[in-house]
Amino acid sequence: MNSALTHWREAVETVLRCDLAEAIGIEDSVEAENLIEEFLHAISNQGAENRLEREIDPQWVILAAGKGTRIDPSGRLNKLLDIWFGEQNALQLARSYLPGTRPHIIVINHQTAAHVVRGDIPTEGMIPDSALDRVATDALFGPNAILCLQPEQSAGTGAALQAALPAVAESDAEFIGVGFGDEPFLNQGVFLQTVMAHFIAGADVTLCGKRPDTVVDKGGLFFDDDGKLIGTKEWYDMTATEKEEMWRRFERGEAYTNTGITLIRRDAAIKRMERMQPHGSKSELHHVDLIRYCYEDGLKTHAYIHQGEIVSGINRWSNVLVGEASLFEKTRAQLAQKGVRVDPTAQVTLENPDIEFGYGCYLLGRIHLGKAVRIGSYCRLENAVLLGNTVVGDHVGLKDVSATDTAFESNPLLTELTSVATPITGLAVQSQIENCRLDCVKVGQAVYLSRVNGHTTIIPSGVSVSDVGLGIPFHPRGKGHTEELTLPGYKPGVFTFGDKRGLPDWENLRTHVKTHSERELISRATRHPELRQIAVNAVNDLLEMKKADRTYATDDLTAEELWGSIFELVALCTGNPDAYRKEKRIARHIAMNLLDEFSDCNWIQRLKLVIAANIIDYSSARVVKALKSNPNHFVHVLRAAIHAPLAIDCFEAFESMVIEGEPKRLVWLTDNDGETVFDLWCIEMLVELGHQVTIAGKESPASNDATLADLLETAAHVRFHKLQEQIASGAVSLISSGSKTAGTNLHQATGEFANVVLDADLVISKGQGNFYTTQGLTRDTFYLLLSKGVTAERTTGVAPDRDKIIDGLILAYVPGATRLNQTLKAFCC
Repeated sequence: MNSALTHWREAVETVLRCDLAEAIGIEDSVEAENLIEEFLHAISNQGAENRLEREIDPQWVILAAGKGTRIDPSGRLNKLLDIWFGEQNALQLARSYLPGTRPHIIVINHQTAAHVVRGDIPTEGMIPDSALDRVATDALFGPNAILCLQPEQSAGTGAALQAALPAVAESDAEFIGVGFGDEPFLNQGVFLQTVMAHFIAGADVTLCGKRPDTVVDKGGLFFDDDGKLIGTKEWYDMTATEKEEMWRRFERGEAYTNTGITLIRRDAAIKRMERMQPHGSKSELHHVDLIRYCYEDGLKTHAYIHQGEIVSGINRWSNVLVGEASLFEKTRAQLAQKGVRVDPTAQVTLENPDIEFGYGCYLLGRIHLGKAVRIGSYCRLENAVLLGNTVVGDHVGLKDVSATDTAFESNPLLTELTSVATPITGLAVQSQIENCRLDCVKVGQAVYLSRVNGHTTIIPSGVSVSDVGLGIPFHPRGKGHTEELTLPGYKPGVFTFGDKRGLPDWENLRTHVKTHSERELISRATRHPELRQIAVNAVNDLLEMKKADRTYATDDLTAEELWGSIFELVALCTGNPDAYRKEKRIARHIAMNLLDEFSDCNWIQRLKLVIAANIIDYSSARVVKALKSNPNHFVHVLRAAIHAPLAIDCFEAFESMVIEGEPKRLVWLTDNDGETVFDLWCIEMLVELGHQVTIAGKESPASNDATLADLLETAAHVRFHKLQEQIASGAVSLISSGSKTAGTNLHQATGEFANVVLDADLVISKGQGNFYTTQGLTRDTFYLLLSKGVTAERTTGVAPDRDKIIDGLILAYVPGATRLNQTLKAFCC
């Protein structure tokens, strides 16, 4: 190939985004190069290089508006989005074969649009990007998708193409290409060879055909006496004579059927779109009728007949099975060429065909390998899913594992691949993992895991864990109870660490987490110096953990989520599940002794005490220091609180709705263990007013917050005999919120907790953590808290006077489903 054609080849490969020799799909290299050279000659003869992208990069329109009733007669299953191959659904896989760089125009139906459109669904035409949930759109369709909606009353490929007209009209491409979203078993060669044939022929329109296995119920291609393509006809449109002709041609090996893949000059398609007429009993419009109109108008029509085998799309389950088998067979052959032993029944999918394997690997079962995966020697992978920047080392045995961005260490390939980004996590050898899902997780040595879900956490060496979720729970869109409990976009906290990147707060927060973990949490959890150091190292590893894109794993977490992971991590490292147990019992005992002094308070004084009791906190170094200088610190603060003003005062609303209002179903979210004594004291009186109260505690220990087990202990105290009677009568119940961190993480909500909140008339939320994590709650809420610290001052708008013994008491009312776009004080005022 001369230098001029070589230059054109480089330009064409850039535009079509593929290596022509690899993508063409022709095994005979000489034949492939001859076809490529003929294509390049045609391109260089008919166009200028500066117009190359406009002329040869088609604007692909993917017709994906069918309902798949032959897959599911009820029409409930969306076959394009719900049938998955590796990480890709059928539509995404079909898109991956299309050559070129332009965003794809995808025509969908209303059923599919409901997955991604925010608000009301348009009737037809191009869906504005502003109306789309872009995260959901990219997840379902893949990136760079322009969505158009086919009217519900229209049918057929022609109607779908008409729905794409607004987007087609905006394109500057010379040609449009028509493909189908339910063809995941084709390959790039079919499309590339069609494109090449189109330009070699210099055609205005080209249809891709194939040799059929029968002509019955097939769309046949018809030609004039000069061999020029006239158009196509469906079997039910053919006359008896035409059907006989198709049979005769079939016997001679000259019958061709329509694949539907079409290339047509954009302006020619637009001008003739309205001429399409209904076909058959369903009155469908066929986009391939445009070929006949072009032929009748004297334009150059052409048929490219693909000689290789084409596996049918997913219009029947039998086709799905055949297509899957062909994909798996092809992948097994690719892996065998790399020296990998693959079980004959293994179903392996690859996102990247260039995965590097060591020696003696054995794959069996259902396995998916994602991008940048490296497999070391003598690994046995069974029913594994490995995604992201993954490195798997020597002598590792895995079974039923899903791992994202995970390095299985002790791997000689690492020393040879210095350009590979350092993976974020490591799994040492001699670890056994079964039926687990791990995402952004570092696993230590000699670990046994069984049925564990882990996300953004560290699993220290030498532990055995079964049947648990570790770290931050997975909460994909549309799962769990969050969408019912809160407004869209909920996060369990007012900011993520990523929100603070580039600000002084970011490093200050990380430093605070390290020092507080070491000095306050870990020092309480164990006196053993080696265990302390293991826990300190684990927390540091968690903070430094990076994903394959080099961003910190903690960037996606709120402070409350991170602390939940740290509480759990320290428990794993030290063996102590409740580091603050001693402090909680002391605070509870002190609070019990303080109650009698305040027995004659009125309602507003009771509420102030309930708020101020948050200072009964032996986990706070500031409080402990104050107690050393004044042993009566707590009683002085509480006495002062009775007379202190409310910085946010919604007592009138509380009085109207709760004290003087009709009996209601209330949910009370607890905070620190010590202050729950005052909570239960207040709840006893609420029940006497006729209210039913459900009290929610943590699922497991988180700092000094009250768990359900703590609440049951406190309620059993002799001081609360009246409360015990109320519990026995059903007027009061105690449950777990499911939360394992500061505040109430609604992503962790149990079914019981979610049902109670959704059935409630009112929520009473105690403390800063609950205020941070329950914003947007769909139920009317009273927030009772003290403003303490920078975050509280920024979000509440209340900066307490530190010269006063107590200040910053908040009793705020927020109606359900309110999005706070201002401070709490500004909203309430």
